[in-house]
Amino acid sequence: MRQKFIYKTEEQKRHKYFILYVLMVLCLNFTSAAAQETANARQAKRIFNTAWNHIFGKEGVRFHYKIDILHLYKEEGTSWNKGDKAKSEYKDSKMWNNGNVKYILREKKGVVEIHDPKVNKKNEKLQMFKFEPDSYNYSIAKDPEGLLVTLEAKSGAKVKMKKIIALLTPGNYYPKKLRIKVSIFWATISFSDFHTGEIDDSIFEFPKEKYSNYKIIDER
Repeated sequence: MRQKFIYKTEEQKRHKYFILYVLMVLCLNFTSAAAQETANARQAKRIFNTAWNHIFGKEGVRFHYKIDILHLYKEEGTSWNKGDKAKSEYKDSKMWNNGNVKYILREKKGVVEIHDPKVNKKNEKLQMFKFEPDSYNYSIAKDPEGLLVTLEAKSGAKVKMKKIIALLTPGNYYPKKLRIKVSIFWATISFSDFHTGEIDDSIFEFPKEKYSNYKIIDER
């Protein structure tokens, strides 16, 4: 009886050690997976922020863009950005923003609107795309066309962009396409002819003498 009891105890010990071993392996695997997810998220955030700064950074950029919102609203044009300065040409309109004053030229109407660039006014089509980097969970994956970075708004985050799917060029991380979910609808912005740097500040100044015969509407 004593030997049988000892044998059973040894079996129990081996079984106990086996369970502990399995739990340790599972724990290590879970920790490793969590670390990989964290590394993936860090990489995705770094790469996406690099791409975003290409568009709005201080180095300056020029690109052609196409905007499609539910196939109901479409816009195509060329944009120059440099920090808080911007210029764009689209449809029958042109815009100059030197960081302090923004001018919008409506060629068909023969008017020039003056806006405060620090205040959201009408015709601000991209105001809904305000980006707050820390309000999202990030992930990155390879795609046949480049790198695919996905951003999901964190629970409780008060942002209008609920999800962002960015297709980027490997290496320089230039944006090729952004799919953005705003509320319940999707907007797609496609980029081409992307060039960074060598943007002189003079390009953002409104050439008043060229449009001196236009009606001025001050909306500040």
